[in-house]
Amino acid sequence: MDSIKSLLGDKEPEKEPSMWDDLNNQCSLTFTQRVIGFAVCAALGLLFAFLSLMFFISPTTFALLFTLGDILMVMATGFIVGPIKQIKNMAEPHRIICAIVFVASMILTLVAVFLDWGIILVIFFILFQVASLLYYTFSYIPYGRQCLRGMCSSVVSV
Repeated sequence: MDSIKSLLGDKEPEKEPSMWDDLNNQCSLTFTQRVIGFAVCAALGLLFAFLSLMFFISPTTFALLFTLGDILMVMATGFIVGPIKQIKNMAEPHRIICAIVFVASMILTLVAVFLDWGIILVIFFILFQVASLLYYTFSYIPYGRQCLRGMCSSVVSV
């Protein structure tokens, strides 16, 4: 009967779900599951970040642990807001460039470590990653990027 109504125009045809709708439906978690996922990823991310400091002398080990810590921290926030909202937040006009740079710096750091591009490049990508992480983090704070720019310009002008 519904198909007849649809053909006669009494009922609007159902919209086919998009890929994002499918992903969002498959990733639906209870509040408790989200908090547990956040806690586990955040704890592991902090653990890797802390462990990376112990290997500061070895740039490749430091880079690997630090980058894994960053990835886990991004995943942790994804548990709280959900994967779709996380991607939408990262793609906001005022944040998309620093998000792309941050993700690219993590990828380049891992590639430099695994393909053995040399310690100089690994160190460069670590510094690039830390700078982009700071800028990306400050993009979530109202007027944070302007504050960070002001702090950096006052340090450089000295």
